[in-house]
Amino acid sequence: MKLSSINKLTILSLGLSLSQLSLANTPLSQGRQWLLGDWNGERQSLEEKGYKFNLGFQSESATNLDGGYNDDREMLHAYQLTLASLFDFEKIAGWKNTQASVMITKRDGQGLSAERISDPRAAQFSNVQEIYGRGQSWRLTQAWIKSGFLENTLQFKIGRMGLSEDFNASHCEFQNLMLCGGQLGKTVGNIWYNGPVSQWGTNMRYQFLPEWSIAAGIYEMNPENTFEDRGFNLGIDDAEGGLIPVELVWKPKLAMFNGLAGEYKVGAFYATADATDVKSNPQGQIAVAAADRKIHHYKQSVWLNAQQQLTAHENDSKRGLYASANFTWNDKATTTVESSQQLAFWYKGIGDARPNDSIGLGFARFDVNDRVRDRQQYNNDLNNFTAVDYSNPMYNPIQNDELNIELNYSFNWSPAIMLRPNLQYVHQAGGVKQVDDAWVFGLTTRFNF
Repeated sequence: MKLSSINKLTILSLGLSLSQLSLANTPLSQGRQWLLGDWNGERQSLEEKGYKFNLGFQSESATNLDGGYNDDREMLHAYQLTLASLFDFEKIAGWKNTQASVMITKRDGQGLSAERISDPRAAQFSNVQEIYGRGQSWRLTQAWIKSGFLENTLQFKIGRMGLSEDFNASHCEFQNLMLCGGQLGKTVGNIWYNGPVSQWGTNMRYQFLPEWSIAAGIYEMNPENTFEDRGFNLGIDDAEGGLIPVELVWKPKLAMFNGLAGEYKVGAFYATADATDVKSNPQGQIAVAAADRKIHHYKQSVWLNAQQQLTAHENDSKRGLYASANFTWNDKATTTVESSQQLAFWYKGIGDARPNDSIGLGFARFDVNDRVRDRQQYNNDLNNFTAVDYSNPMYNPIQNDELNIELNYSFNWSPAIMLRPNLQYVHQAGGVKQVDDAWVFGLTTRFNF
């Protein structure tokens, strides 16, 4: 006897329910918080007592579909392993509003931007794999303690940390480096160190009104911290000065956006280490060799960050359209990148069936200092080179602006598993007009164990 359509649907629904039930307590369950599970309840129990642990693994793959300095197609992979722990000392020892963090990271792999996209004489300012860089080594990325006073309106933090943990911080919804996190680490990365590099530092943040806060800090400027074999360097003997950031933050819920949350930040830093002029010697003449150029006894930058939720789903306020805009203006006397601009949009919760998935579109641009171009052109003039001599190894590429665009889809299978296929477009990698614009396919995978 043939089954009715209703009976068929009933059996199919029962089969699907049993299948989901069989996966409910497996690493592939959509409700799985960690791939290794809750350790028979011990993990949650430890967190309730103030001990939170996490093991994360992220890979970023990229292949050049078309264009770039070297158009031989290749798929390259970068990896990062993160071992993190967060301690709530209010639960552990009764110290009110006090936390501590220890994080160790390990990076490995290869970077497509360096090997295929950009001219080796003028590297891409961004990177199509944001976790590539700062050496293939183990690093102490965090080791700090933070405590709150005056009903937690005043917070004090001290230890080892990256600068963008607390200043010039931004979202990271993309694989392209310039669209992920704060920008200063990309435009003045020789003195502003983001994770995984850490340095000794301290900062204070004071919330003087419900929507307003101000922060200031001081961090060591120690280039030894960036070396590949110095990931656990704790000494300060090689420090060259101090970096002092200040930032004002406004977190309103504006009526024009139906009361949705936003965050707006303006900041600046002053660095005391010596910095080499990008163009001139002490007499004001163009100098090709860095050793011959003028030394400045400070360096400075200004930034503006904005992030705003624009719309919200009627049944879930976290779903909706988000936007961010980030800008930096750097010291023209000492910095190759004079300014940078970033604009990004992402929509979280594409449909009811995928409330945690998102689609993102971002744009990032670097504007090269015209004083740098003057020096590069002068160097070519000394050798009687013109643009037709670009292929000559002695030619100094003239750097202009660079544009990076990324379109992606973030597939959050569960809190433990995320996949992010993406398509990137790089215009004038390294600011060099002779480098063909590149199309890149990328894939980010992230696992929480």
